[in-house]
Amino acid sequence: MDMKLTEEQSQLQEAVRRFMDDNCGMDFVREMEASELGFSRTMWKEMADLGWLGLDLPDQWGGLELGAVNLAILMKELGRHICPTPMLSTAVIAGEAIARAGSDEQRSQYLPQIADGEIIIAFAMQEFNRKFHPGAIKFEARASGDGHVLSGTKMFVEYAGAADQLLVVARTSQTAPSTNGLTMFLVDADSAGIESTRTPTMARDHHYEVRFDGVQVPKERILGPVDAAWADLEPTLHKAAIAFAAFTNGASFELHEQSTEFAKNRVQFGRPIGQMQSVQGNLAQLIMEILGSDMLTLFTAYHMDQGRPVRGYVAKAKAFSAETVARTMDIGSQIFGGMGYMEEQDSTLYLRRGKQYELMLGGTDYWYEIAAAEVIDVDDPVLFT
Repeated sequence: MDMKLTEEQSQLQEAVRRFMDDNCGMDFVREMEASELGFSRTMWKEMADLGWLGLDLPDQWGGLELGAVNLAILMKELGRHICPTPMLSTAVIAGEAIARAGSDEQRSQYLPQIADGEIIIAFAMQEFNRKFHPGAIKFEARASGDGHVLSGTKMFVEYAGAADQLLVVARTSQTAPSTNGLTMFLVDADSAGIESTRTPTMARDHHYEVRFDGVQVPKERILGPVDAAWADLEPTLHKAAIAFAAFTNGASFELHEQSTEFAKNRVQFGRPIGQMQSVQGNLAQLIMEILGSDMLTLFTAYHMDQGRPVRGYVAKAKAFSAETVARTMDIGSQIFGGMGYMEEQDSTLYLRRGKQYELMLGGTDYWYEIAAAEVIDVDDPVLFT
């Protein structure tokens, strides 16, 4: 793999960075934290007009089909600005799930709407359980007449308050911890029996607890085969994990650059603090981890685009990026001293997101288990070309 970006990829990176520099400063991030929706519909439409929402969607249904590497480049630049946007849940998770599992009718209905920024889809998978593993899903979808009835509660549903549709993963047969018996549904967010409550988080972003009380879903809203969603959901989560790893890598790069610049200019005891061994050591250790995480993420995205088996590499990239962003936000903020923990300091916006980013889309324990299984239980493919 040639790690140097192509001319087109460099142009994408530069275009996204310019747009983010102009439109997503830290004052904007604070404004979105306090807003009702948690993101800007104006920015969402602008991102659609730039082609970003359809960047990895099939061209047959309005996308650009540019692949996982370009998606990672885009997400890394969004992550530098900790951009509040439903990109991950709508364009990556829902888009990939519909492209993989949807009928032609569902693809033609939803994918162009995603690419054009006309729809928000929230992803409802996790429940009252610390485990991210799909086998932990107990949320029930019971067959009833010509459809299903959904009952239960989903947690950490990002942007549910603004969503038009909910992509719900439910159990239609079997029992936990089986990954069999799962089915995906596209549910109107304003359906009778749905109640959403925003839950407080360290990052102050917009996550919701969504309760379903006898929600009727017609059969045409089933996404993919009944009882066999995991075959499509697992590779969808792999794509999402790489996209989010790239996002967190971008956040890590940005805070490291801010911390490094501060260390060069902050004078204490007659010299810049960047000349002190402990500060130098922390900055050096962090940048090695960030660069390693970034390379592993792009490496995995490249082989994902080639259609090669990447399950183990996805797990390694996601776990590595999760640990790296948590450490970078912690240690990077410490370099600012006491002011690194003040609300007025931009670094605090990154600090508050460090631990949450580590846990999103599964904590490191979930991905470590997969990485270990790929190494120990099966032949873990070594990809060098």
